[in-house]
Amino acid sequence: MNDDEYIAIVDNIFDTEETEKPFGKRWASQLIRLKPEHLLALQQGKLLAIDDQGEYVVYLELKGANHA
Repeated sequence: MNDDEYIAIVDNIFDTEETEKPFGKRWASQLIRLKPEHLLALQQGKLLAIDDQGEYVVYLELKGANHA
């Protein structure tokens, strides 16, 4: 899979009980709000580590950013 298969730009949050959008059947979802300082850190080449429902860690990286 390429990166675009893992990322979808959407206009709203989908209820996992009612739809399989945007990636097929899922059992849960979570909203993560980024602050301006998070975006700045990404632009400065840092990674963001996200705690996904107390079970997984997801790392966000800005593609093309110079990593420190």
